[in-house]
Amino acid sequence: MDFVSPEEGVFLSTMPASRSQRRLALAIVLIATILFLASAPFAKVQLQRVDAFIPVYETAVVIFDLITAILLFGQFALRSRAILVLASGYLITSTTALVHALSFPGLFSPQGLLGAGPQTTVWLYVFWHVGFAVFVLAYALMKDESAGHYAPYRSARVGIVSSVCLVLALTGLLTLLATVGQAVLPPVMEGNKYGPGSYLIALGAWPIALLPLAVLLARGPRSVLDLWVMVVMSVQVLEVALSATLNGGRFDVGFYLGRIYGVGAVSVVLLILLIEHGRLYGQLVVKQAELRRLSVADPLTAITNRRSFDEAC
Repeated sequence: MDFVSPEEGVFLSTMPASRSQRRLALAIVLIATILFLASAPFAKVQLQRVDAFIPVYETAVVIFDLITAILLFGQFALRSRAILVLASGYLITSTTALVHALSFPGLFSPQGLLGAGPQTTVWLYVFWHVGFAVFVLAYALMKDESAGHYAPYRSARVGIVSSVCLVLALTGLLTLLATVGQAVLPPVMEGNKYGPGSYLIALGAWPIALLPLAVLLARGPRSVLDLWVMVVMSVQVLEVALSATLNGGRFDVGFYLGRIYGVGAVSVVLLILLIEHGRLYGQLVVKQAELRRLSVADPLTAITNRRSFDEAC
């Protein structure tokens, strides 16, 4: 079979967003924006260092994004290449966040592991957020390339393994740049405070996070997956604004609240995917029960339906 044309309404990437889903998404973005506006004037207020906060935050990001990537990779056999790109975006976020945690000063060692320097973690933070935004932008541009038909690779494993290898290689290169090659990067941190070079983040990471959101808003009609990816990017814009633009450095209000926004952002698509998998599994159980009942009442019809069911799966 060269092409698979999934029935509309079965998968998140083809299911049109309902009015209630759009209202819920809008409500989440509005609440996040109101909290952002209320807290932005206090972003530079210094707070105490909470040693347990960073490992909890980093662990949540790594695990949530890794699970999301696995679930999206699992859908690649029946989806377009855009899903593969989005899955890779979540994977690179997970791997870069792991390296960021290992290099964070004071977490595993006073200066951080992997040969980290004073600028390593801030640039890894930028790489992970810019990298994710670039992958989401690619997803937004690719998602309509084959509307109505989805052309998977002959072997989904080849596409998935290739993507994983490329993401790991890219993570390695970014890690080398932020550690061994940190001297070529503009200095941003002065101790735990932002220095004059911090304007580079404001001019880079924040606008780049807006690009995929703008593309997704401009292209329609929007699926359920598109809707929640837009929520993710909206919250990430607020996260970067709080924790890397409006605040003054580490361990202030913006630092903590921005990362709380980040955990909320990475959990959105994961939650929706888990709900979808539960729904599809429930439909599968119901369908199998119907086939068993038909096999008793009408064996010939049951055989025909079973073949159709197996082909659809």
